[in-house]
Amino acid sequence: MGFIEMVRARACEKCPTIAFADANAETVVMAAKKAMDLGMIKPILIGAQEKIEGFGIDLTGMKVIDIGSQGKKVREFAKKYEARGDLPAEVVEPIIAEPVGFSCMMVAEGEADGILGGFLYPTEEVINAANLFLGLSEDTLTPSSYVVVDTPGWNGGENGLTVFADCTMVPQPNSEELACIAINTAESVQELMGWEPRVAMLSFSTKGSANHPDVKKVRRAVEIVKEKRPNLCIDGELQVDAAIVPRVSLKKIQGENPLKGTANILIFPDLDCGNMANKLCQIYAHANIYGAMICGFAKPIAEVSRSFGVDDLVGIIGMLAGRI
Repeated sequence: MGFIEMVRARACEKCPTIAFADANAETVVMAAKKAMDLGMIKPILIGAQEKIEGFGIDLTGMKVIDIGSQGKKVREFAKKYEARGDLPAEVVEPIIAEPVGFSCMMVAEGEADGILGGFLYPTEEVINAANLFLGLSEDTLTPSSYVVVDTPGWNGGENGLTVFADCTMVPQPNSEELACIAINTAESVQELMGWEPRVAMLSFSTKGSANHPDVKKVRRAVEIVKEKRPNLCIDGELQVDAAIVPRVSLKKIQGENPLKGTANILIFPDLDCGNMANKLCQIYAHANIYGAMICGFAKPIAEVSRSFGVDDLVGIIGMLAGRI
C-alpha cells in the first residue's frame, strides 16, 4: 500500500469533521468534495456562500458557513474565548470574524475536529490564529511542521519515504526548540503512519568531525531528546549521508551507531536547510512532497501551499484526518 492509500485508509476509519478556512478557493472546495466522496472527512466550508456556490460544484453533504452572516456566532465565540483567554472579547472579535480565526474557534469549541488553511491566507496568519485560539500542546516550546518526501527510485528511509522537519516554520531553533521539533515530529509520525521513528539530527558535522557553535547546538539537542525520550531511536550530529546511506554511516561513525544509515526522520538544524532540501528534492529528484503537517498545537492543523492542486490537497487532508 502506497503512502496516499495508507493515509486515506486511516482517514476513512475516523472520518472527522474538518473546517476549511480557504473555501473561497475553488481548488480547496474541489479537494474537500473529493475527500468527502472518498469517505475520508465531513467538510465544513467557511467563506462567502455566494462565491462558493458560484463554483458550480455539487455541495450535497457539505456544510457551508457564510462568514459574512455569522455576527452572532462570532460574538458568542469571542465571549467564550474571553472566559478562558488573555484578551477581551472586543479585541478578538475581528480575528474570529475572519475564516481562519473562525475555523480555529470551531475546533477549540468542539464543533470541528481539525483545520486546513494556508491556501489563501499567509502561513503566519494561520499559525497566529492557532496559537491564540488553540494553544500549544503540553511540553511544546514551539509549533513546527514536517513533510513526507516520496522520492522515485529511493529505497531508504521507510519503504522509500522520509520525513523532513522543520521546512516551513521555525527559522533559527535553539537546542531546546530543536529537541522539541524532533520529539513532536517523531510522535506525530508514529501516530499517523505507525512507523518506529529513527531520527537523525542533521549538521555539517558527523559525531565531532567539526567543532562549531552550530554543531554544538545540534549535539545539545540530541542530549535533551535522550533525556526526555530515552526510548526514542535518535542520533546526531550527523551529515546527511551518514544518516541515510548505510555504507557511509558504517565508514564515518566509530562506536555507537543506532541508526546505521537507516534514518526515516531527518531533523534539519534550521529553516534554511529544511526548506532548501525540500525544494531541491522536488526539483532535482522529482519527489512528491506531502504536507506540511503542523505539530505542537493542542488540536490538529494542516497548512498548505498556494501551489497545491486538488490531489495534493487530498493527500494532506488524509494526513490531517489520520491524526485525529
